[in-house]
Amino acid sequence: MFHSRRLNNRINHIHERASIIIYQDYKSSFKELLRKDSSLTIHQSNLKLLVTEMFKVKIGCTHDIKKKIFETDNRNYNCHHDFLIKRCNIRSVHYGNETASFIGPKIWDTLPSSCKDATSLRSFKVNLKRWIPKNCTCRLCKTYIQRVGFL
Repeated sequence: MFHSRRLNNRINHIHERASIIIYQDYKSSFKELLRKDSSLTIHQSNLKLLVTEMFKVKIGCTHDIKKKIFETDNRNYNCHHDFLIKRCNIRSVHYGNETASFIGPKIWDTLPSSCKDATSLRSFKVNLKRWIPKNCTCRLCKTYIQRVGFL
């Protein structure tokens, strides 16, 4: 899921070339081909997979190891959110900012309430089909300028 920018670009390039061959459309951009196909980039698909696993933790139909990755935050007072995940303190970029336990809650916060309030996995997946991940804060989504760094 958390692969390099180079590998992400390679996978998207293969996806783009396959879409060009399928639609015989050599003039459209990759974004236009994605809209025509109603598909997502590999990173967007991975983010949907991540929030699906988090929803499984929420409803309790997952393995114990995933429950340890996404530990729920039990608070004694009423909160407007019924599902809070503990946000860990990070010590490094690679093993902190770029982990599922750190990025997962941030992506969960961007989900629409129709997805968060779903009562079953089936209804969650139906609502999730309409959602396109935006405002991701991971390294793949940030702009990188050589000799300057991430913006």
